[in-house]
Amino acid sequence: MPNDVAAQEMTPGILSLLPLFYVGWSDSVLSPSEMKVIHQKLESFSFLSPAEKEYLIRWTDPSSPPDEATFKQWVSVMREYSQSLPDDKKTSLVELGLEIASSQSVAGQAIRSAETKAALQDIGDALGVDGQVSSNILLSKINGPGSEAQTTDLSFDVNQLKAFLDGDYSQTKDRMRTLLSDPIFAYVTEPDKDKFRLRVLEQTKELAKQGVSAYSFPKKYGGGEKSGDHIVVFEMLGYSDISLAIKFGVQFGLFGGAVYMLGTEKHHRKYLEPMHRAELLGCFAMTETGHGSNVKGLTTTATYDDDSKEIVIHSPDYDSGKEYIGNAMHSTMAAVFAQLIVDGENHGVHAILVPIRDEQGELMPGVTVKDCGYKMGLNGVDNGRLWFDKVRVPKDNLLNRFGDIDNGVYTSPLKNPSKRFFTMLGALVVGRICVGLAGISASKSALTIAIKYALKRRQFNAKDGIPETLVMDYPTHQHRLIPLLAKTYGYYFALRRLAEKYSDNQDGDMRHIETLAAGLKSKATWHTTRTIQECREACGGKGYLKENRFADLKADTDIFTTFEGDNTVLMQLVAKGQLTEFKQSFHDEGYRAVVKYLYTRFSNKLTELNPVQTRNTSAEHILDQDFHKDAFLYREQKLLISLSQRMQDYLKKRIDPYQAFLKCQTHMLASAHAYIDNIVLKSFIKVIDTCEDPGVKTVMTKVCNLYALTIIDEEKGWFLENDYLEGNKTKAIRRVKAKLIQELRPDVEGLVDGFGIPDAMLGAEIV
Repeated sequence: MPNDVAAQEMTPGILSLLPLFYVGWSDSVLSPSEMKVIHQKLESFSFLSPAEKEYLIRWTDPSSPPDEATFKQWVSVMREYSQSLPDDKKTSLVELGLEIASSQSVAGQAIRSAETKAALQDIGDALGVDGQVSSNILLSKINGPGSEAQTTDLSFDVNQLKAFLDGDYSQTKDRMRTLLSDPIFAYVTEPDKDKFRLRVLEQTKELAKQGVSAYSFPKKYGGGEKSGDHIVVFEMLGYSDISLAIKFGVQFGLFGGAVYMLGTEKHHRKYLEPMHRAELLGCFAMTETGHGSNVKGLTTTATYDDDSKEIVIHSPDYDSGKEYIGNAMHSTMAAVFAQLIVDGENHGVHAILVPIRDEQGELMPGVTVKDCGYKMGLNGVDNGRLWFDKVRVPKDNLLNRFGDIDNGVYTSPLKNPSKRFFTMLGALVVGRICVGLAGISASKSALTIAIKYALKRRQFNAKDGIPETLVMDYPTHQHRLIPLLAKTYGYYFALRRLAEKYSDNQDGDMRHIETLAAGLKSKATWHTTRTIQECREACGGKGYLKENRFADLKADTDIFTTFEGDNTVLMQLVAKGQLTEFKQSFHDEGYRAVVKYLYTRFSNKLTELNPVQTRNTSAEHILDQDFHKDAFLYREQKLLISLSQRMQDYLKKRIDPYQAFLKCQTHMLASAHAYIDNIVLKSFIKVIDTCEDPGVKTVMTKVCNLYALTIIDEEKGWFLENDYLEGNKTKAIRRVKAKLIQELRPDVEGLVDGFGIPDAMLGAEIV
């Protein structure tokens, strides 16, 4: 991309197109459809020389858009060349370009013709940028910024809310909004899975051409070194066809992440660039038919043969087949997780790159792939099962960041096998963050559709002669949707803060992040399933029509509750993380030491957290965030203390630690839920504290209060059983919650508009 455009390089032909190109790039996106048309048009323009065409085509590379310095230079050139032009010559980008070109030279005057004007207009139409609005965008840069007044009935500015939600990633999010609104990514009902898969594959390749697949990888391999932006791209894909989101995640997140996070320099040099360009398609072969979430118990073997310096990949039986592997039918390579055996000793699960197809797409010898066939949803993703019959690969195919083979001897920087295993899995924790955020994006889509429909759908009236009542004005409808909206905001803020922690701490201690990722992914995706169902019901028969998208949202996200780990299993990991103060342990000594530690730490510190104001029923108190924080903390710590005490009692009776764990399993889940609920509340409050817009801060505080009261109301049985609340107070909480929902009703449309989901991405006829 030319980043040092000098004024003297600006020929009349280039000058004539400069205004169109500037505004076309103003949203940082040239979509695949736009690029295709632009290239065709430029090649056909007789008034451009071959050098000018080549120069302009370089300005259409989506993987290398113009940077800020280039934009400033363009504005400077246009300002210099247009300052003598009257305002009536600046009303059209085409006219402006021709005026700038023709005012400078005889050659420039020569290109002004009806034919040239029509050609430039074709480019403007292709970019969708000519017209008064587009001219105003450019003129505000050339002549100085203007101001626009906004009129609204909301208590806050929607644009300010969108800016607050987008945060530091507004440019990437807006780029994805524009990109995914392109016809290439439009929703199409395709019942044939093979055609659907090919369409999603082509869309994935188009995303790669745009460069958004490379954000998280090193610059020296064509990447952007922006892991936060990679997560944002996946979040935005959650608004679109979710088959595309998953295909993208498997290729560039799971497979690419395995190569990058588990491999070393030799793997990065060879594979990263073709991978993020979608020239090398890969899959992530971890889960097995017979072992599911028990990754440590995988039975696929990777046995090192020192004579040939090869690793032999083998599936000993049917149950060791790799199950539900995304991208399996299109991939040429798999990152296979297997028990690494060197000189007869098992060193635990490691990842090995295994070619599964040749350049002609034929399966490699010893590799068996079986199509999973039609699924409940996500039929645009080519899931399959893989088996290996003594498949040999070079030793260098071992992803050796955490374990290597040197002269026939296994070596590792992490001597403890358990620590090595969890460090390896921790390197891939971003997948859980991404799935959680994509689930919340789907929740936002469902709520936007349901709320906007409820704001125009009328039903029943008090008596004849008066208009029917808007569905959104019924308290029952408000109580169905607005608390779900509050929870959606809460989970979004918690996941975004976690994504930032992950991006800032990839080389540090990941144990706390792993625990949060497991819990937030679980809570958020359970919430997604419930929210989409409630929104579908809230839209009645219209919600049942496929054209209004709930069918796909339900079918495509249902798997999220078991993607990247079954939610119930993950919540047990959260509880174990609590019990060990984030020190992973599955040994007998670990359980005893941890329980003893917790019992000593908390038994004297906290015997009762019952507040003084147990009977305080004033609205001011119930809406006080100090009350919310105290209630959530009490529930979290009380459950953790009672859990540790139960386990201590079982261990004193010499019950096997694993059996003690089983006896406390449901208690552990309750403790984990309380812990994550508190994490969400704390994240919500901290994010609101950073908001500088008074209107947005006020409405977000109300939404946060509704989140807190909704959780307390849902858990009132526990609070009553533990004497933290009394009956008269739970009734008061219910009344205050109802009033808060009523107060948020006038702002509800703005609260979903703030998500910034374009209609093309929303994909619902009833909106």
